[in-house]
Amino acid sequence: MGRSKKTILNIDIGGTKIRANFGGKLQKWNTPRTKKEFAKILEKLPRADAVGIGVAGVISGTRVIKSPNIRYLKNFDFREIFPKVVLRIDNDARVFLGERIGRFGGRRILAFTIGTGIGRAYGEGGKVKMIKKFEYPVSWEKEYQKIRDSKDDRKLAEYLGKKLNAIIKKYKPDSIVLSGGVTRRKGFYKKLSKLLRVKTAMLFQS
Repeated sequence: MGRSKKTILNIDIGGTKIRANFGGKLQKWNTPRTKKEFAKILEKLPRADAVGIGVAGVISGTRVIKSPNIRYLKNFDFREIFPKVVLRIDNDARVFLGERIGRFGGRRILAFTIGTGIGRAYGEGGKVKMIKKFEYPVSWEKEYQKIRDSKDDRKLAEYLGKKLNAIIKKYKPDSIVLSGGVTRRKGFYKKLSKLLRVKTAMLFQS
């Protein structure tokens, strides 16, 4: 008899939404306000042989050292929820880019996830690079959030254009990819992409 196929559960944890994918079946929740509510969501998910988790924050092994926009995850160890499975935890922006980098061959790719915070990831040669400082929030995150909440998309696009271009200038990517809740605002991607100094800008939505 052939070996049974291993089951995989993938979880994306952001400051606003949690998404889970088990065998192609998608589930989504608003990110809870408390650690207890958060744990309840995870405990109700289907059991799997392997679990992959992308989470906004600073990662060490199976533990979140800190997540600036989900503060109760400080020193949260996912092994306590998933004690006996193959478990991999990574920064959500790296996971996002890792799932798509194969489409770009060996080109230099810079990814930005624009939502509750600003996620960043960089890859080249078909691999996502481990840039530890990208796990930490940008120094201007609070200012970004204030402008984002004002709903002035023209002002927000101009602000992000300036800030993201500084990162683009440093890493010199051939292409950038964008995602996140803010990029779903009507017309926002078009406004922002016109301001970015890069050959190719692409939008990916989950």
